Amino acid sequence: MHTKQCLFLRIVVTLGALLAIASATQAAPQAPQGEPVTIGQRYKIESKVLGETRSYIVHKPQGYDFSNDSYSLVVLLDGDANIHHVSASTDFLANSGRALPMIVVGIENTDRQRDLTPPLTGAPPQSMPSGKVGGAPKFLSFIADELIPYLDRTYRTRPTRILIGHSYGGLFAVYALFNRPEVFKAYIAVSPSLSWDDQALTKQADKFVVDHKDLRAAMYMTMGHEGGPMLGGAQKIIGSLASSRGGIGAEFQHWPEESHGSIVMRSVYKGLEWLHEPYYIHDPVRAYEESGLQFFDKRFALISKYLGYEVKAPETVLMNVQERLREMQRPTEALAVLDRVLQLYPHSSGARYELGKTFLDTDDKQRAEAEFRRTLAEFPGNISVRTALEKLGVDPRTIVVDAQLAPGVLRSYVGEYRYSDETSQVTFEDGKLFMNVRRDQHELRPQSAVDFYAMDTDRKYTFHKKAGRTTSVTVHLPEFEYDSVKVK
Repeated sequence: MHTKQCLFLRIVVTLGALLAIASATQAAPQAPQGEPVTIGQRYKIESKVLGETRSYIVHKPQGYDFSNDSYSLVVLLDGDANIHHVSASTDFLANSGRALPMIVVGIENTDRQRDLTPPLTGAPPQSMPSGKVGGAPKFLSFIADELIPYLDRTYRTRPTRILIGHSYGGLFAVYALFNRPEVFKAYIAVSPSLSWDDQALTKQADKFVVDHKDLRAAMYMTMGHEGGPMLGGAQKIIGSLASSRGGIGAEFQHWPEESHGSIVMRSVYKGLEWLHEPYYIHDPVRAYEESGLQFFDKRFALISKYLGYEVKAPETVLMNVQERLREMQRPTEALAVLDRVLQLYPHSSGARYELGKTFLDTDDKQRAEAEFRRTLAEFPGNISVRTALEKLGVDPRTIVVDAQLAPGVLRSYVGEYRYSDETSQVTFEDGKLFMNVRRDQHELRPQSAVDFYAMDTDRKYTFHKKAGRTTSVTVHLPEFEYDSVKVK
């Protein structure tokens, strides 16, 4: 073929390819702009022990910023790799009533092998990995003496700390238990590399149990398809811990169908579930039928004694029991359960409403009305209580009297408010004020020029002004209040 023709064909082919790419680029749909979903925040801490700056990620449980509660602390090794699934597991278990809410702190790595391996007690093995080793004592000191005290000062933490580690991290978890058992209450060791240093930690297990007869701790350990000294070491350590006559709980799960890498998420979820097993009541109605209210009293008294702080029977559990008792037409027992709920949760609008309904079951309309009146006075936006009073012939407006405000006053509160991760929007529509939080919209009704209550929620609001302009609103929850600042 002639040279000029070849050159022409090349130009045509190249132009065709470029046009095709340009056409594809133009045709590609534009991704819509979304809002980021944040699972945590990354922070840094200067460690004198390690002589370096360390970073860690903090995931707070849902509702942390909207309560005064304190929470257990989960210290997660390999935090950069595991924070997503571990934080998801803690939230899911808490939301399902299978565990208490927890703060998760994931420590990110700088030199993983150095930090997570204990010092060698004998000659280095032939298969010694390259790089630094034996830094576990310093790393444990960093966690126990620098990071945890700082976290305790910064967040509302409980002394029930849980350490989670995988592979070398699992090895470190066992090392932490054997060397500073006072730091953590529980451990999840996932496929721990217990073959390290000719199973030196495994050989310490029996002596540790003898020397710590009064220790209260729990170890949940798993192993995948690994065999040999890793599996044997895990079984030996769990066997030693389980033989303790004191307060050491131990559980081992062998999942040979899992690989060394795939076992992590399953182990964390099942481990957290096992650690919270006393807290979760599978069939509360059956437990009540067999032992009455004392079952819940004794169970949670024991949990509180073990943990060192009060753990209440979950409100949802007791409410399920009273609901079933009412269905079985046993109102007297239901009243006793509701009385216990209100002893534990005195600001529970749900329990107060159910209390009024149960009085109606006993044909005690006078006490039912009194309870509904009391409830509406405390929770003026409660639609269920308003409806119940209307059925009894009582006008809710005689109990909760709304103020009459000029439209200009209402419009002065319109705008965007922000607190923590909650952004709320106050709007004025058809002569009424509305509070919009995420996808929920509730009418705000005035009790004074600055005080409002939201319909169909237990929230109340107090607006604040400075120099004639609205600056913030205090949000009153039944057991907590916070200031949301006006930003627009």
